[in-house]
Amino acid sequence: MQSLFPVTLLLLLLALTLTTEANKRTKSHKVGKHEKSRPASECSSAETRYGKCVPEHGDCGDGLREATCKDRTDKIHCKIPCNWKKDISDCKYKFGPWGVCDGVTNTKSRSGTLKRALFNADCQTTVSVSKTCSPKVKKTRGEKKSN
Repeated sequence: MQSLFPVTLLLLLLALTLTTEANKRTKSHKVGKHEKSRPASECSSAETRYGKCVPEHGDCGDGLREATCKDRTDKIHCKIPCNWKKDISDCKYKFGPWGVCDGVTNTKSRSGTLKRALFNADCQTTVSVSKTCSPKVKKTRGEKKSN
């Protein structure tokens, strides 16, 4: 019985050490949302040149962009929205209200002014977007459904 105690203690310490090392390894591979979108270099964002976000599949969704500073190029995660914003995804705009529906084209439009450019993107100072008019007539809060 006395000869089993040191062996048991040694096996317990070995298992504890392996578990600790495994936890360290998995924690170093997990990356937070903000950490995975930044290049792993000492460069500031002003010094870094960013490429366009290239989706992994199709023309929108998760993708990668190149971030280059000095002699180092990193690939960082990015996302392209799967809606009308996909062409201006690196530019943030403040949009006004939607205009009235044009009966001839069945579209309405609105314009936006640039708030900020992400990833040093070249952005237009103003943009105009349009969408088809909704066939539904919105009811005011006071109206009730009639049966």
